[in-house]
Formats: sequence, structure tokens, C-alpha cells
Amino acid sequence: MVKKQMKYLLLFVLFVGISCSDKKLEAKVDDPKEDMKSYPGLSVSSTGTLLLNGKNFRGIGVNYFNAFIRTLEPGSQNDQSYIQGLDYLKERKIPFIRFAINGYWPKNWDLYRNDKEAYFKSLDAFVKAAEDRGIGLIPSFFWHTPTVPDLVGEPVNQWGNAKSKTHVFMNNFIEEVVKRYRNSPAIWGWEQGNEVNLLVDLPGDDSNLPPVVPSLGTPNSRSKSDKLSSNDLLVMMKAFGNTIRKLDASRIIISGNAIARPSAYHLHKHKNWTKDSKSEFKEIFALQNPDPINVLSSHLYKASSTEGYFADEIMDIDGLVGSSMELALALKKPLFLGEWGAQQAKYGEDTRAVFMEILKAVEDHQVPISAMWVFDYPPHDTEEGINVSPNNGPREYMLQEIMKVNSRMNP
Repeated sequence: MVKKQMKYLLLFVLFVGISCSDKKLEAKVDDPKEDMKSYPGLSVSSTGTLLLNGKNFRGIGVNYFNAFIRTLEPGSQNDQSYIQGLDYLKERKIPFIRFAINGYWPKNWDLYRNDKEAYFKSLDAFVKAAEDRGIGLIPSFFWHTPTVPDLVGEPVNQWGNAKSKTHVFMNNFIEEVVKRYRNSPAIWGWEQGNEVNLLVDLPGDDSNLPPVVPSLGTPNSRSKSDKLSSNDLLVMMKAFGNTIRKLDASRIIISGNAIARPSAYHLHKHKNWTKDSKSEFKEIFALQNPDPINVLSSHLYKASSTEGYFADEIMDIDGLVGSSMELALALKKPLFLGEWGAQQAKYGEDTRAVFMEILKAVEDHQVPISAMWVFDYPPHDTEEGINVSPNNGPREYMLQEIMKVNSRMNP
């Protein structure tokens, strides 16, 4: 009898032990904080240093905007032309790309909405191609800010309502993507969208509205409800960051913002176009990248310096990069120049000099991470004269110069 009881007791203890082990295993899967080593990529140290797989990192990549979304067009699911581009970048030791992870217009989300299996099959192949070549990926989730509200039939300002259908859609998509790819060594960070901050606090009820293109899935008309405030941006970014952080304990979280408008502070506070001072610029720059966003995102072109920063101190490109780095160091949030470049259509014979001016500022101020605009995006061959691809040799020097700086930054 005693032996039988001991036998049952032993079985019970064994059962409980197995159950507890299962629960720990589940926690490890669902809670990334249980094993941060399972989540490689870019992270930020307690002192604000950018790390790649735990080691200090500085580097320049490129925007490969439509590398993946070209596969979403009808009949293009087998388009793997991005492989040639990735091989080209690998040869030039370009460490990472920033790219759109889903369509620009609502219509471009058709594959994801109607055949999710096919969408993820294409994305799986894309991520695998980057893994095979050792190229990092920074996916930008919602490139065109009005698109998700348009998809769910809400005005754009519902980005500012955490209980909206827009946020439900956002959270569901983030969860599907992050859970699927958070173990990939190719994923370096997660970005909310593209230049959302340029849409906020713009004056007028009937002006500065998002575009209307019904054939591409937008509503037939817009109203003041389709405009965004700084508060809407804060709600959006905090919600995006919190959702990411629940799923991934370490990778960087990026807003995707451009450089703040020269009047961003005054637009926010007073709804007018008065030029901001340097201190006001820094205040609004910090506001537009709220925690848990843990890098400062900016996009910088030569035109930025000619727009007139600041009201109390005129800055050139070098000064703008330096001012941005000052704030980044103070906030312990690494600066990410997510876009920069020089348009040949705009600068002609001076294009190379403008390109080198920005590149020099990036190197001189030790910007942790930046990405040239743009690689292998044919529309910008003629529209902007800024595209660099295997097919346009005259701008190959841009990648060659970036390769030199990357080599100096990572000897």
C-alpha cells in the first residue's frame, strides 16, 4: 500500500514538473524578455549606444523602398528581381536596407487581405534572401499613413484613437509579422511608417488634406477628420511601440519621421508658420519620437538647409546633422537618418558635391545609422534623378563612396 502511494506520489510530482516545464516553455515563446538572445538585430544600450547583436555599430545602408512590395502586384508573386539588387548591395558591402513591408495605397493591400498565405509566402522568400546574403532588414509597416484608416473605413484621425478599428488592424498586422520574423537574424529593427510628422498640425479645414484616388482604394472625398494632430501622432507612435515591445524585447523601434518642419513647434503650439528656434526644434523633435520609440528618426536633404533652420541661428547641412546629434546624445536615443541623398534632376553638375556634403556630415558627426535614398527604384530615375541601380552606372559612385565610409567606420 505504501509502495503504491509512493508510486502515485512520484507520478504526480513528475506530472506537475512536466506541466511547469511546459508553462515555462510557453512563456519563453510568448514573452521575449525570457530570452533576449533569441532576438538579434539592432538595440540601444542604457547609455544610448547603438548595438548590433550586442556590439557597437555604425553604418550606412540604403532605402530599397519597393524591393518587396513589387511582389504584391497582380501576377508578380514570383517576381524575385530583388535578388539581383541584394547581390549587388552585398558586393558593395552595404549592411542593411529600409523597405516597405506592404502596399502604399489601400488597393496594394489586396494580396494580404485576400490571400494571406500568398502574401507571407512572398515575404518569407524575401526575408530568406536577405538572410542568405547577410543583409539587415528594417521593414516600414505603414508607409502611407492614410492607408490603414482607408482600409477599415475610418477617417485618418482615428490614428489618434487607441480603441479604433485602425488600431485593431495595426496591432493584428504587427503581431502577425513580428511573431513570424522575430527570430530571423536579418531583421534589424521595426519602423512605423514614413514621414508621419509632416502631416500633423497643418492649418485649415479644407486644405492640406490627404490625396483622393478612389481607383486605388481611397474614399471619394476628404474632410478635416482626415487631418492629424501632434496628439494623434503620439497615440499612434506609443501604441505601435508598445505592441512591438510586447513581442520583441530588444530591437530598435523607429517612427520613420522626417526632419521636423522649420515651423513644427509653432504649428503645434500656435497653428502658424513662424519659424522655430533651435531649442524649439529640439523640443518638437523629441516630442515626435516618444518612448518607447528608442531612436530619433530624421530624413535630410539639401533642401532642408535652404528652408531656413533656425529662427535664431542659420544652419547648413553640417549644422543640422550636428544639432540632431546633440539631441540624440542628450536623450540617449541614437540618430537614424532614414533618408538622405542628392537629386540629379535638381542639382545637375553639383549633384556629386551635394551628395558628398551630406555624406561627410554623416561621417564627421558619427551618425550611428543612416540610409541613402534610393536604390533600384526606377520611377526616381527620371522623376528625381536620385535612383542608384545596377542599370545606371553614372550614379554608382554613390555606393562606392558609402562603401568607403562604412569601411572607415568599421575598420
